Amino acid sequence: MIRRLLCEERGMALGLAIIVVVIVGVMGAGLLTFVATDLQAVVEVNRGEQAFELAEAGIEVAKAHLADDSSPADWSSGELHMVGMGEGSVVVTVEHDDESASFEAVSTGQYRDTRRKIEATFSVKDGTPELLSWRELYE
Repeated sequence: MIRRLLCEERGMALGLAIIVVVIVGVMGAGLLTFVATDLQAVVEVNRGEQAFELAEAGIEVAKAHLADDSSPADWSSGELHMVGMGEGSVVVTVEHDDESASFEAVSTGQYRDTRRKIEATFSVKDGTPELLSWRELYE
């Protein structure tokens, strides 16, 4: 009887194949979860970079406008809206500080739901804006 069971190995390969398929499936599902989470993190970082680049472009536009027209009367409550950028937008506010005779530009870049804000302070000498300070603000 025992001898007959040892010689009768039909079905063993099928059982092992099922076990291997189950193990590979569980490992694949775990890997898929890890990859999906990592992909979502990369997407969020890219959106943040896009929003930051839009905000930085807004500061450059404000600097160019100050080079063209640095009259404090024209910039007392100036706000620039840049459109036509697909899924992104930029709002730049430039205000003149009478005490320090400088201009403060705040640029907010938004890409989808992600926002980044940059604040820069310029002084204008002989029609040329000079950057005094620059910092990224976190909301």
